[in-house]
Amino acid sequence: MKRLLWIVGLPIFLAACGAPGGLYGAAPAPSSTAAAPAPSVVASTPAPAATPAAAPSVLATSNAQLGTILTNAQGRTLYYFLPERGGKIVCSSSACTAYWPPSLTAGGNPTGGAGVTGQLGLVMRAGGEQITYNTWPLYTFAGDKAAGETSGQGVVAFGGKWLAATPGLQP
Repeated sequence: MKRLLWIVGLPIFLAACGAPGGLYGAAPAPSSTAAAPAPSVVASTPAPAATPAAAPSVLATSNAQLGTILTNAQGRTLYYFLPERGGKIVCSSSACTAYWPPSLTAGGNPTGGAGVTGQLGLVMRAGGEQITYNTWPLYTFAGDKAAGETSGQGVVAFGGKWLAATPGLQP
């Protein structure tokens, strides 16, 4: 009887040791009839869209008559008023600001494009925050009807001289 158990048990023992997936055997090959894992539902949030960089609020623009001048994002020439050295606001009357609208920020700190090497800043005034360049408050001129015009250059009005701002403008 012992011999019978030995003969019957040996093939079972050998089959278990050498069968695929056994202790030393290879892993079983995947069956084509095996069920695929159920798809899992994962809630996903779309990646946030990249915020485009804001356009510079002050640009250095080449001008045939004046060389490189500062312009706003719409291409309008930016001017400074000689009596406003050091950032003090002198052009504050409605008559002055009608001819020389302050260059106000739409929100946030002003940014400079290539070639704008000076310091941009802000000064508070009636109506909002005015952009400054090396402490000079900046303005556009109502007489400039299109981008790139510089008809305000050298105008003497409202107690002083108006000049187109340039990248080299010193405080």
